[in-house]
Amino acid sequence: MSMYALVDCNNFFASCERVFRPELAHKPVLVLSNNDGCVVARSQEVRDLGIPMGVPLFKVRDIVHANRVNLFSANFEFYGDVSQRIVLILREITPLIEVHSIDESFIDLSELIINDYDAWAHELRNRVMREIGVPVSVGVAGTKTLAKVASTYAKTHGDGVYVINNESHRIEILSDLPIEDIWGVGWRTTPKLRDMGVSRAIQLTEASDAWLKTQFNITGLRMVDELRGQPRLQFGDKSDQRKTIMRSRSFGHKVRAYHQLESAVATFVAQAASRLRAQGSVCRGIMTHLAGSKHDEIIERRWGNHTVTLREMTADTGLLITAALAGLEAIYDPEGSYQKAGITLGGIQSVESWQLSLLESSDRDGSVKRMKAIDQLNKRYGSGTIWHASESRSTATWQSKREHRSPRYTTNVAELPVLHA
Repeated sequence: MSMYALVDCNNFFASCERVFRPELAHKPVLVLSNNDGCVVARSQEVRDLGIPMGVPLFKVRDIVHANRVNLFSANFEFYGDVSQRIVLILREITPLIEVHSIDESFIDLSELIINDYDAWAHELRNRVMREIGVPVSVGVAGTKTLAKVASTYAKTHGDGVYVINNESHRIEILSDLPIEDIWGVGWRTTPKLRDMGVSRAIQLTEASDAWLKTQFNITGLRMVDELRGQPRLQFGDKSDQRKTIMRSRSFGHKVRAYHQLESAVATFVAQAASRLRAQGSVCRGIMTHLAGSKHDEIIERRWGNHTVTLREMTADTGLLITAALAGLEAIYDPEGSYQKAGITLGGIQSVESWQLSLLESSDRDGSVKRMKAIDQLNKRYGSGTIWHASESRSTATWQSKREHRSPRYTTNVAELPVLHA
C-alpha cells in the first residue's frame, strides 16, 4: 500500500524569525508583506488576538501596539534558505521528495522500511526542530490529499503528528473536516456545495460518481478519489514544473528614472532565470511590465507590457536581460512615474526538448557552462556573488519598504549572528 507524508512548517515565516531570536518564543510575531503593507504571516499568539491574514497593518495597528506584537518585514531570502535546509534533511531520509511550496514537502514512503509510522513521524519532527529550530506538523496517509488533511489536523490536535492508516481513521477525520478546508475546494465552490447540504468532506466521498461529475472537473474528481483513499495524484510529476515564471515588486516610492527601472528589471530577470535553470527548463519569450499608481490622473501612460520573443530558447541570464530591457524601452514613458515593475518568462519547456535554430548561430554549450559556473558560485558563496552589471547592487532607490526586516542570518556574511563572550 502506498503511503505518503506531508511535512508542513507551522506558521513558517514567524517561526523563522524565532530561530535566531529564542526570546520570542510564545510571544506574538507578525510578518508583513512588501512595503510593510499587509499581514502575511502570524504566530499562534497573533491569531489568538483576532488579527486576520491579509489585513492592512493600519487597520490593526492599535491591537499591535497594545499587545506589543513583534513586527517583521518579510525576509524572503532568509526564509528560502531555512526552507532549503529543511528539504536537505528530508533528502537525507529519501530522495523521493516533492517540494510543494516554501513550507511544505511531500515524501513518498514506499522505499522506506517503517514499522511504526507514528514513531517515525515524531522522530522526523524532533529532528527538524533540533537541527533547524522550526516546528513542523507531519501527516501520513495513503494518498497525497489525505496526507495534507492529516497534516492540517495535526496542527490543531495532539502533538503535531497524525497518521491515517486505517478506514476508521479516515472516516473519523473526514467527518470532522469542513469542505472549505479541503485541498482543492475553492472559495467559489464552497457556497454552492453548502447550499446543496454538503458541509463535511465525508459527504463528498459518499456521494455518487454521477452526481460528482455534475459538480467537479477532472481535478475535482481526482481530489474526491484521493479522499476515498485511492491515489490519483502523481508524485514528482514533471508537469508540476512552472509553465510561466514571474518576478515583480511594488516599489517603496514612485520611480521615474529609467536607470532605476532598468536595474530593477535586470534583477528580476536574474532571479527568474536562476529559477528557470533550477527546474531544468528554457524559455521562448519574456514579458516586461510596468504599473503606475492607481491614483495617477493619466492612467494609460503609466501601465503597459511588452513581450519579446527570442530567436532561440534559452536560460541565459544575459540574453534574457537584453530582451527584457528591450521590452522596458518600448513601454517606458519619460513623463511617467511607476509604482511597480516585473517580468514574466513564457513558453517554458524542458531542456530535453531544446532544439537549436537552423538559421541562427548559437553558442549554446558556452552559455550552459557559463550559467552553470555562475549558479555554482552563487550557491557556494552566497546569492549575488556573481551578477550582471545591469543589476543594481544598491537597490534602495527602487526596493520595497522593509523597515522591520531582520538580518539575513544565513545568507549574508555581513549579517551573520555574532556570539559575544
